[in-house]
Amino acid sequence: MTRFSNQLSAWLRTAAQYLQTGNLPEAESFCARVIAKAPDYPDAIHLMAVIHARTQRYQTANTFFARAAHLDPKRPDFQANYANALWQQGRIDEAMTYCQRALQLVPQDPDALNILGNIQTTQNRLAAAAESFQKALALKPNHVQVLNNLGNVLQRSGKNQEAIACYKKALAWRPNYAEGWNNLGAALKAVNEIDEARGCFARAMEIQPELSRAVWNYAEVDIVWLEQLEGNHLYLRRYAEQDADYLYHCYQNAVFMAQYNHSIPRHQPPEELAAQLRSAQVKHPCQSRSINWIICKKATGRPVGLANLAEIQFLHRRAEFLIGLPDPADHTVGIALEASLLVMDFVFNRVGLNKLTAVVYDDNPVSQKNTLKMGFIQESYLREHIYDSASKKFIHVYGNGMTANSFRHNERLPKLSRRLLGRDVTSVSQIRGAWSRLYESPE
Repeated sequence: MTRFSNQLSAWLRTAAQYLQTGNLPEAESFCARVIAKAPDYPDAIHLMAVIHARTQRYQTANTFFARAAHLDPKRPDFQANYANALWQQGRIDEAMTYCQRALQLVPQDPDALNILGNIQTTQNRLAAAAESFQKALALKPNHVQVLNNLGNVLQRSGKNQEAIACYKKALAWRPNYAEGWNNLGAALKAVNEIDEARGCFARAMEIQPELSRAVWNYAEVDIVWLEQLEGNHLYLRRYAEQDADYLYHCYQNAVFMAQYNHSIPRHQPPEELAAQLRSAQVKHPCQSRSINWIICKKATGRPVGLANLAEIQFLHRRAEFLIGLPDPADHTVGIALEASLLVMDFVFNRVGLNKLTAVVYDDNPVSQKNTLKMGFIQESYLREHIYDSASKKFIHVYGNGMTANSFRHNERLPKLSRRLLGRDVTSVSQIRGAWSRLYESPE
């Protein structure tokens, strides 16, 4: 009997070692051997529950957890790990019940307090969650996950500097903690330390390349947002202080502005515009939620128009596209088309947005026609949507959209981009940058 028990214990230890190293198939295999020989062995049943929860086979995991808790109801780790699995499934009330059972058995259990804090965070009880995490840290100061979780709560509470301190403590204990690097980057980004944030996201990606949150976070702060867009005949560069006079003259062009953008203040003196441009130039687009380019001819460097991404929403990966050429003589020579292709290439191939929208005023039918020819789809017609103080009238607007999927399958853009840019910008081979590692072809 002793020899048999020793064999079961050895198998269970091996299963636990495989679980710790992340080899879940081998962990499950050895655990199954134990259960086959001893169907009511609580530790084996609990370990099998943990394995199933790790692989998100929650229905079976719940069965194993409940059985283990029934066989040995005095084990706090059984109750706590079941609570954690229920929390992961979004079964918050049940998770709280099992967590409280664990804490009734061992009130000073840092792991159970950590789970309690996670549940309270999900309930948006941030102060209570912070208190639970702090109690856990008082018992186990080097608990990396608790430090990370407390940092997350502090960040959600707007206490970014305190969050940064928590993440740094966690990383001091575990330098290869990818989640910690990603969260530190997010907190640094929140306090406008963009370069430092970029380095943290890069470190997280280096440690765990498949950590999608880090990849998307890096894509938000990537220096590619600051780069010039180069075409065959044009280049697009970010607004700079020296563009104040050009912008002032564009804004003074009433006919142009009536079709380009009704919301821009038109009569700011050039010196005030220059001051605003100087301030904006030091901001990354992830801070301003916009990016503004001057369209210039390559041969002469002469500015010929404006292109903008406004209302950038990183969560939804979309932005509004505006383009305008103040000189009517430039409207028929392909400038707007080449500039638009450069922006589409940037949006869908470089920074990984999923959708461009374009608003066109009702009294600009030529622009609406060209927008649709370029591959945008009219998604709405909003009547009396914008009030124009100059005419004292409400203006109707067209709402148009282009998604990454429709961009990839557009039949006209490949020919146009090969002619104007020398390459097919719709091809997946043009995708580049950090986010490309997460790209999945819709096909």
